[in-house]
Amino acid sequence: MGPLINAAARDQVAGKVTKAVAQGARVALGGQPLEGKGYFYPPTLLLDVRQEMDIIHEETFGPVLPVVAFSTLDEALAMANDSDYGLTSSIYTRDLNVAMKAIKGLKFGETYINRENFEAMQGFHAGWRKSGIGGADGRHGLNEYLQTQVVYLQA
Repeated sequence: MGPLINAAARDQVAGKVTKAVAQGARVALGGQPLEGKGYFYPPTLLLDVRQEMDIIHEETFGPVLPVVAFSTLDEALAMANDSDYGLTSSIYTRDLNVAMKAIKGLKFGETYINRENFEAMQGFHAGWRKSGIGGADGRHGLNEYLQTQVVYLQA
């Protein structure tokens, strides 16, 4: 895993983790910036996270995974959608019916099923709500650079 872009980005991630701990989260792995050259922050796993914590409702842009417990798929979908942001979502399941229900229920521009979250080269990077500003890649992204002209001619 590579470094963050600068010291400010590393410090912002560290601040979000510190705030989550102050709100009751528990660091199970990582949680402190790494010493040495570069702006490295280790993969960090947060447990005992609650839905109302800031770490859930703010984009972190760092290697931090907050874990929130849920009882049902419907509860998990509601929790995931309880955000101002909607860039990407992921679900891991062996049940195709669960996957299809998640696809329909998740309000995100991208949803990844049983895989890491980076789009295919020909894909479309699509943020919803306060995430992203549209897409600029793939066949669909080409339309962002085109201007439509409609002509009606009667001869």
